[in-house]
Amino acid sequence: MKVTQWVMMALMLIGPWAWAEEVELRLRGLDGELKDNTQVYLDQLPAIEVEQFPRFQRQITTAVSDSLQALGYYNPEIELKQSEKNPARVTVRVNAGEPVRIRTLNVQLQGEAGADSAFAELLGKLAIKEGEVLHHDKYETAKASLLSLALRRGYFDAGYRQSRVQVVPWEKAADVNLVFDSGPRYRFGELKVDTDRPVDRLLRPLVQIKPGEPYHASRLAEFSRSLSSTRYFKQVEVLPMVAEADAQYRVPLSVVLRARADNEVEVGVGVSTDEGPRTSVNWEKPWINSLGHSLTTSLKVSAPSQDVTLVYKIPRGHPLEDYYTLQGGYQRLDQDDTESDRLVAGIHRWNIQPNGWTRDVFIRSEYESYTQGVQEDESFLLIPGASLSRTRIRGGLDPYWGDAQTATLELSEPWWGSDTRFVRFWGRSKWLRTLAEDHRLLARAEQGAVWVEDVDDLPPSLRFFTGGDTTVRGYSYQSITPLDENGDRLGAKYASAVSLEYDYRFAPKWRVATFVDSGTATNDYQDDWKVGTGLGLRWLTPVGPVRLDLAFAVSEEDTPWRLHFTLGPEL
Repeated sequence: MKVTQWVMMALMLIGPWAWAEEVELRLRGLDGELKDNTQVYLDQLPAIEVEQFPRFQRQITTAVSDSLQALGYYNPEIELKQSEKNPARVTVRVNAGEPVRIRTLNVQLQGEAGADSAFAELLGKLAIKEGEVLHHDKYETAKASLLSLALRRGYFDAGYRQSRVQVVPWEKAADVNLVFDSGPRYRFGELKVDTDRPVDRLLRPLVQIKPGEPYHASRLAEFSRSLSSTRYFKQVEVLPMVAEADAQYRVPLSVVLRARADNEVEVGVGVSTDEGPRTSVNWEKPWINSLGHSLTTSLKVSAPSQDVTLVYKIPRGHPLEDYYTLQGGYQRLDQDDTESDRLVAGIHRWNIQPNGWTRDVFIRSEYESYTQGVQEDESFLLIPGASLSRTRIRGGLDPYWGDAQTATLELSEPWWGSDTRFVRFWGRSKWLRTLAEDHRLLARAEQGAVWVEDVDDLPPSLRFFTGGDTTVRGYSYQSITPLDENGDRLGAKYASAVSLEYDYRFAPKWRVATFVDSGTATNDYQDDWKVGTGLGLRWLTPVGPVRLDLAFAVSEEDTPWRLHFTLGPEL
């Protein structure tokens, strides 16, 4: 076979693949938002083969023009140039030109919204303004914002009588006309409650909506959240029945409530350095009667401690903000130099303030039989007291800002039946702040003090110890305390601890940390404070952060180290 015949056969074989090569469009002349948007439009074009390019030139030019017009550029210069060396390579060179700007912006409010201050505020923050480049997405956003506000505030008949953009490309100008008719504002009507339990007494303090008040969606959302937060119901639905509005534009509200099961059991497991493996079982009766009484019983078991607690809740008014609890329990502790059996019973009055502070006023009786070091004793105490606490968090399971404060004051007197006279205070404050997107600071300070004639007159549960996962890392749990001549831990009148931690996020779910902790438990503050420092790793899981710390007790001669493992929120 001649050489020419071989060449012809080869060309016939490879020809179809050569002609099937697709065109590569290379965009030039644009940057930033213009480039990104135009590239999106070009990427949406179908695959273009080299021999099809002449037929697609108009479609390519149209795609570029449409992408620029969406951002307000109506006078572009577009050039398509095919490479002579490589026909599959096409350069799309674009000169966007001068943008079209909004020359006049005419927004008219008709209906009752004209007298609504919320709409006046929105018009001042509208996404489009005179003199700005005409951006069609911003125009649509502005239109949608008016409709969204109208629906949230009960203008259910709202709509546009006119929405027009008139573009004059040769004048580089656009005139925008929006005529928005809100119609009447609807009002709240009666509640129609569908429930499987008698809830009249419970609903009364929760319902902050009165018939005849102007409609607002946030009021419904707040009502729904309150119902869900009571933990009485497994299903909560609060919906406006707009189709059933009366002639006075009052909208009935449909409230559907389904109670939780009569008995609910929850089992949990965990582990920490201080306690080792632990398990818990909670049994709850969320609904005992129509008054909203509920009962919760919990059992927590770990190697050093066993705890059984019973809490009976009685709403006094608002079930989330004002209630009593009757509490009782038994705690068994056998850890290091402490062995204790403790029975507790008390009544608590809880009140949650609008500013987020929770107040607990209580009176508690407790009997404790214990061994602390070489001391064996028993104690009966009747302890009135009060506590204040508040936790604020922004960011959910992975907060970027927050703080938590708690303080408790207790006292005891022999003349009302207690074995010992004392006044005891304990308080703690935590702060979390994000300095930049990936940098966080966590700080903590706590102080405890008990004014008593002799610390030996107190049971171990009321003495102060420190050290461990949540106080001074690098030291074992409650190991920082005065010791007797045998080296046994005694507990102290005072305890102080401070901590500062820096976290850096190096991956979406991971942080590395460095920290320094310091603290003491003492009777006279004559001893040096203990210091622990080290490095840590943080892993964000769906149930909260997992923290692993390698801490060094730098105050000790040999600088011993410990691993600390905890699971749960920082605040």
